[in-house]
Amino acid sequence: MLEFPAIFMPAWPDPTTWQLLRRAYLGNLLLEGSRYLGAAALVWLLLHVLLRRRLAHRVIAGWPTGGDMRREFGYSLSTLTVFAALGMVVVAGLMSGHVVIYREPSRFGWAWLLASLPLMILWHDVYFYVTHRALHTPWLLRHVHGVHHRSRNPSPWAAYAFHPVEALVNGLVTPLALLVVPLHWSVLMLFALHQIVRNTHGHASLEIMPRGFARHWLGGRFTTTTHHHLHHETARGNYGLWFTWWDRWCGTERADYLARFDQATPPRPAVARKVWFDAGHRHAPGSGARTITRLDGIE
Repeated sequence: MLEFPAIFMPAWPDPTTWQLLRRAYLGNLLLEGSRYLGAAALVWLLLHVLLRRRLAHRVIAGWPTGGDMRREFGYSLSTLTVFAALGMVVVAGLMSGHVVIYREPSRFGWAWLLASLPLMILWHDVYFYVTHRALHTPWLLRHVHGVHHRSRNPSPWAAYAFHPVEALVNGLVTPLALLVVPLHWSVLMLFALHQIVRNTHGHASLEIMPRGFARHWLGGRFTTTTHHHLHHETARGNYGLWFTWWDRWCGTERADYLARFDQATPPRPAVARKVWFDAGHRHAPGSGARTITRLDGIE
């Protein structure tokens, strides 16, 4: 039986092979870093800067502090080095023939191509729930996972704010899948894009989903920012990643989740705005037409 390192590493790589692996590491570091920076910056800029006042009534508990964001960013840079190393290991697996990432859709059939992305998301969900529960055992929570829980009101920059050991655990989800099944390169790209976008959104500290979403028969199957935020508040319950069913099946969903979601999604406060009328027609401000004040409230 092959030992785990031998599965991924070619036997006694020559200097050219090591050079290729170093390039793979740097390429993966650039790719992972650009995804993280792009997604986190976009969500932060949109929700925390441009729409900050408009969405202030959707803040779940409080805005993240500058200190929180600096710490999250620093740990996320550490995580990127771990993820890049795991990407290099996958490249080594390709070179040794133990990993298959293909480009021609017909190679393994369209049925597998279409099914592989949702199956990867489901695999990630169950893998995360199991490992997340393990990381909440007292010693690992104190010495490893506690790094992530330092943010009670996390920001999108917390998406990768992990202790290096936790980064390794989380980063293994794709290499482990590739040990078992071949994956199309586009599936890997979409899988990575899905996880970083939803990860940054899940740490936004404000709820942007519509009222009633968590109580809807379909919407209630998906985790929301509120769902994960409650986990950050107390480090108890709501261990799920993308879907709520594992928490519900295992009895770990927070009892106050739906009530807190309702609190985080109130109607938008009524705001006064002036509407200019003249014989039933609207006019531009300053035209001399009479004005009335109307209260508008939207969710």
